[in-house]
This record gives sequence, C-alpha cells and structure tokens, in this order.
Amino acid sequence: MTKPWFYRLLFSYLPVFFMITSVLIVLIILSISHLSKREAENANQTYALHIMQSVDYTLKTIDEYVIKELQTNQRIDQFFDNKLEGNPYYSAYEVTELIRGMMNYNKFIDSVYFYRASDQMVISPNTMIAADRFGDTTFIDEMIKSSSQYELTNQRQYKEFTEMDQRKVVISLVRKFPLLSGQKGIIVVNISMDAIVGMIRDMSNSKISFIQVYDPAGNQLLASGNGHAITGSELTRIHSNYTNWEYRSGLNDQYLYTFTSVFSYVWIGLGLVMIVLGGVWMTYVTHRNYRPIQLIMSRIHAISDLQSMSIDGKKKDEFQYIDRAISNFMELSNRYEKQHEEDIVFRRRHFFKEWLEGSRTVEYEDWKVEMNRLHLPTGFGRLTAAVIEMDKYMEICRMFSQKDQELLKFVLSRVVYETAESFGLTVWAEWMATHRLSVVIFTDEDVKNSEKQAANLCENIRSWVEQHLHFRITLGVGHVVGQVQELVHSYEAATHVLRFKSTLGTNRVLYHWEAEASTEKEMYKHLPLIKSLAQSFRLGDEGWKPALEQFFSELKVGLLSYDEIRNLMNYFAYHLHREMVELSAELQESIQIALPQLHDATQHFDTIEELYASCFHLLEQASQRMADIREVRSNHAVMRQIRTYVETHYADPELSLSSLSEQFQLHASQISRAFKEEFGEKFVDYLVKIRMEQAQHLLQSSRYSVQEIGVQVGYTHAISFIRAFKKFTGVTPGDYRK
Repeated sequence: MTKPWFYRLLFSYLPVFFMITSVLIVLIILSISHLSKREAENANQTYALHIMQSVDYTLKTIDEYVIKELQTNQRIDQFFDNKLEGNPYYSAYEVTELIRGMMNYNKFIDSVYFYRASDQMVISPNTMIAADRFGDTTFIDEMIKSSSQYELTNQRQYKEFTEMDQRKVVISLVRKFPLLSGQKGIIVVNISMDAIVGMIRDMSNSKISFIQVYDPAGNQLLASGNGHAITGSELTRIHSNYTNWEYRSGLNDQYLYTFTSVFSYVWIGLGLVMIVLGGVWMTYVTHRNYRPIQLIMSRIHAISDLQSMSIDGKKKDEFQYIDRAISNFMELSNRYEKQHEEDIVFRRRHFFKEWLEGSRTVEYEDWKVEMNRLHLPTGFGRLTAAVIEMDKYMEICRMFSQKDQELLKFVLSRVVYETAESFGLTVWAEWMATHRLSVVIFTDEDVKNSEKQAANLCENIRSWVEQHLHFRITLGVGHVVGQVQELVHSYEAATHVLRFKSTLGTNRVLYHWEAEASTEKEMYKHLPLIKSLAQSFRLGDEGWKPALEQFFSELKVGLLSYDEIRNLMNYFAYHLHREMVELSAELQESIQIALPQLHDATQHFDTIEELYASCFHLLEQASQRMADIREVRSNHAVMRQIRTYVETHYADPELSLSSLSEQFQLHASQISRAFKEEFGEKFVDYLVKIRMEQAQHLLQSSRYSVQEIGVQVGYTHAISFIRAFKKFTGVTPGDYRK
C-alpha cells in the first residue's frame, strides 16, 4: 500500500460513522413514537378530567341542595332550636320525613342525620337518640371540635347503630348549622362510595383504559380497569381542588403501545450496545495506533529523569504535576480528618441523648465500648443527672444576637467543666435543647457523699453564673444511681422538678424530692374561684382584685407545674371572654385588647409572682377602661343603684321590672335593656341568681325548712321555689342539702 496510515485510519473510524448513523435513525423513530404517545396522553387527560368533573358536579349538587334546605326549610330551624310545634312525636316524624326527602333527592346519598348541640340529640330516618348512643358518635365529636363550617371527609366507615356489625363505606359532607356561626349543631350527609364507584366504572372503558382514585392520605378509593391487576402505563394525574382526590389514569399495555414500546426499547438497547461497542472499538484502535507515540513518550520520560538529576535541578512539567497531585492529596487528607473529628462530636451528642432519654437500651459493656470509642472516661462509682435551664430565655434572645447567645452557651459549658475539675469530679455536658444543658456527674461509691458532691457542684455553678454573667440559671438535680441503665430515671427526675420552678422559684438548685409531693393534685378546686373572679370583673366590682390575689396564692401553695398553671390561666381567659360577650361592644373591646397580652404573659413567664404582676396590670387597665366607658353613660349611676337595690330587696316577692319602674321613675323596658347593656345579664336572670345563691347559703348553714328558705329569698309558694332552684342547680333543695 502506498498510503498505509490513510487506509488504517479510514478503516478504523468508518464503523463509528455507521454506529452514529444508526443512533440517529433510532432517535427519529423514538421521536415519532413520543409524538404519538403525547397525543394519547392528551386524550387520556381529557377522559380523566371528564370523570373528575362529573364526580365534583355530583358532590357540589348535593351540597347546594343541602344549603338551600338549610336556608329555606323552617322545620330544620325549629329542630335545631328545639322549638318543634304541636305533638313532639309527630314533629319528630316530620323531621325524619324531611331527611328521607333529602335522601331521595339524589341516588348517591346513602344516609342523612342531624346533630343538635343544645341537648346532644341525633335524628336520622330511623331513630332519634342521644349522641353517645349513636353509632357515629366518634365522627360527630371530631366535627364539633373542627373549626371549619364545612367539610368533605375522606373515605370512612359508617354505621347508624352501635349494635350493628355491618358498616358502610361513605364519604361525608358536613355542614354546621347555622351556616355562619355553626353553634347549634351539624348536618351530616353520607354519600355512598359504591354509587360513586359505579358511576365512574360506567363512564370508563375497562378494556382500553383504567383509572384509579386516591384520597389525600394516599389511600386508594377505587380502581377501574380490566378486572385484574393493572398492567398499563400511567399517563395522567389530575388533582381535584374540591374533593382533594387524585385521579390517575392510563392505557393498558396489552391493547395499545405494546408493540411500539417493545420496538422502542429494543432499538434503545441496540443503540446503547452500539455506542458501547463504538467506544470500545475507538479505545482499542487509539491504543494500537498510539504505540509508536508511546515509545517516543517513554524516551522523553527517560530523558526527563536523567535531566532531573542534573546540577541546575530545575523542575519539569511532570514534576510540577506530581507536586500538585501530592498537595491535593494532603489537602484531601486534612479535610477527611476534620470531618472525622466533627463526626465524633455528633456521635457523642447522639449517644448522650439516647442514653439519658432512654430511647436506646444501654448495657454496661456496650456503654464502656462506646465511651472508649468517644474518648470518654469509663470508670465511675455513682452517676447523677442534672439539667441546667436558662431563666427568662426569651429575654436573652431579645438582648443578645445569635452569635452572642452561642458564646454565652459555650461559656456556661466551660464553667460546668472547670467547676467540676476544681471539685475533682468528672462530668459530661451536652446541650439537649436551646435553653437546657444536660449534665452527667460521675461521683463516689458512697451515696450520701455523692449527693453532697452533686449538690455542691450545682450550687457553685449557679453562684458563679449569678456573679459573672448577665443571666440566671435554675438547676434540676436527679437522684444518685449506681447502674448505667438507671441514669434515665435520674434524668427524668431532674427534668420533672424543673417543671415546678415557677412555684418553687428560679435562680436556685431544685432537687428531685421537692417535686415528689406534687404528683397528685386537684386542679378543679380552683374553677369556682375563677368563675367568681370573672363574674366580679364583668360587673365592675372591685372584689375581683382580692379574688385574683387569692387565686394566685392558691397556685403558689398548691405547688402546680408550669403546664398546669398555664392550663388554669387559659381557662381563666376563656371564662373571662365568655362573661364579657354579653356586654355592649364598647365594653367588650376593653377586654379584647387585654386578652392577647394576657395570653402572651401566660406563655412566657418564669415565676408565679411575675405572672401575677402582669395579669393584675392588664386587668387593672381593662377595668379602668370599662369604668371610664360606664361613667360616660347617662344611665350608669342609675343602673348601679338598681343593682344595689336588687341585692338588698331580693327577698321581696313583688320585686320586678314594674316595681323598679315605679321606684326609679323609668320605663320597664328601658330598665331591662340598660341593665343588660351595663352588666351583660338580664334583670330576671340576675335576680334569680342572687336568690338562688342566698338559698344555697341558707341550705348549707341553717336548719330552716325548704318552704321557710323560699319565703326568705322571695318565693311565697314552695313549689315555685323548688322549681326555680332545680332549674338553677340541677337538683332539688332537699337533695342539695343532703
């Protein structure tokens, strides 16, 4: 051959040309297949969208019908107001007929029932019973607690009677009544899932396509297809904004795209094989053609090695490359070493948390191995857990930046270690929370000496922080244990006693035994005082101040935990709001300003004294605003005189709005309206309350007969007194005295 290198290169790279050409052909075929598949996806999406819209339209139609009935049907209003006219049995029958009419409106409705909140009664087409005996009482409780006025539930099981074993699979459309406030009860419309499944299956072609429906939790509601396991390809996913269901649809492989898909996959496989073979072939040819060049490069390397030993000692490019490679290797090695140190810190903290919280069972041998691996001491006599909590942590966050906070925490950790070292003790401390530093103290074998060592260490840490840092700490100390597995109990005791620092005090060391007496407490005894306090505040009576002081004194003496105090304060805020809703809008606005601030003070207090000061200040401001509003009103002084007159002359049987009208020269309706606006309570209700409270006092403290007590509180007839007393208290006077 006259041109051996030309033909050699030609026949070397010609196969690569054929391979590339084949790949291009495959790509064209795949593009055509992709276009066809995309058109099929568009058609399938239209099919799935039609099914979704049909289901949504059905459910919306039912909802619109329910709303129309709620707005127009007076019988529903009468049922929820418990004011059914005529024969009660016939009235209840009319309501059940109304419900049956609602069920017959749409074939998808399986059942309907009403729940009345005033007396917790449920009526359905088959019965009218108390809610606690109804088969769907758990669902009713969930809906009552929900803040939403309307809800469309996921798929669930429903049964009407608790004795029934058979359950129906439904989705429930729930509307609270009335539509705006939802205070009177709820209406539940159960829609049959079988009917919806049947509708979707009638609309789908099971031989070509399939559709699956999933609820928001990912549970499959239904699947329509070929009757067996679906082997098709999913093409479309559509989400319904109305039901929050997800519709997944596609086509069965055995009817469509089977040949195209197999054909495409075969060509893709052949293309990949050809690319790999081309790469291997080019590598082989290049390596074979590079042999002459390789011989030249080996000579160059040999020359470079000889020249590197010459006197000038200048580095060549190869040596620069080697130097750069070694530098990169050392940098990478340092990086790995630093990462290893960080991993040790993380593993220490993770093991510390598992050990103290008891999430992992730690035997002594395993603990010893882990401590050796983490370079920590393995010898100890006794163990004690302590928890250091930063007081007023929210103020610390406001005073210091994030960087300064980290610095303070580091200083506190170092104080723990250095103080322990001065006492000759070994400790292990880790931050388990943003404001809590947990400490394990390794002490002697002697239990009493160990307790003393732990107490001295904690007291010295607290004292040092108080003298040198700008914040205070409270320490909880658990009991001394002798086994590794028992440390979790010591840690639990330390964290438990910290819950009582609001009553035991801050900036001190709390020991586990200080909270042992507080395991059983009666919180309900504070509720009457809270109710009386809220009522006094609503009436503008200065007696709310000593009542508030008494309430906080009881909290202090009762040794309540932080969570228990917060729950009682939330109940107080709720009751205060409830008492104020009956007042005029101006007076309500006064307390509405204070309630958010009271809630904030409840969430961020450290001691009882601090919470009392904040609460008293807020209520004092609100009381002053209410007093100013009442003083501006022209009838304020008269209404206070009328209230005083009622409290003095409640025993007068003739006391009424008419007698007050004559006494104060005002119209009876004017007195009634002004009394309600001023004190948030009807005159009649206030008079009955005064009489009943006095009757309760006489029944408890005197031996007068029921008739005599009735006369003393303004009832000339004993039967009227007994009826009023039972309505007010729920029991007769005789039973109350017993």
